[in-house]
Amino acid sequence: MSYSKIQHRELSILVGILVGVLLDVFATSNSITNFSLIDLIIFLAIPAMTGALAGFADPDHAIGNGILVGIIAGLVYVVIDAIRLPANVETNTVLFLGLVVPIWGFIGGTGSTFAHRTLTSTELRSPEPAVKICVNCKASNPPDALFCKNCGTKLAQELNGRVFAR
Repeated sequence: MSYSKIQHRELSILVGILVGVLLDVFATSNSITNFSLIDLIIFLAIPAMTGALAGFADPDHAIGNGILVGIIAGLVYVVIDAIRLPANVETNTVLFLGLVVPIWGFIGGTGSTFAHRTLTSTELRSPEPAVKICVNCKASNPPDALFCKNCGTKLAQELNGRVFAR
């Protein structure tokens, strides 16, 4: 089973960033000083989901895309929150905002890694072998048959996608 991927790396990064920005706007509707459990879940879900989107869209560059998308989404989150904060903020809030960017980069890379693992594990599963059709009598034979069960003709063998007649 093969996976389809978006043609360009930039497009996968753009999709992740756009989703991240939309979720950032939603996440910053509450003030950062009122941080609750729901905010923490949203805080962790945004980079993980945007990183996974970038990883699914371009599996060949999954980790790099996930880190980049997580960092950019984190920067947007910090900028939106910094604009909404009053002039005199606590040092804990400033420290929290300073740590958002690297943490989101890490979580975005982790999300894209999971996406990459999902795609590669489904890709490695071998599809059900096809039935072999005899060229002589057109009878259906089991995939592991060497000779036709109807007429005894030697069946073609497939190795790495190539068909060989023994």
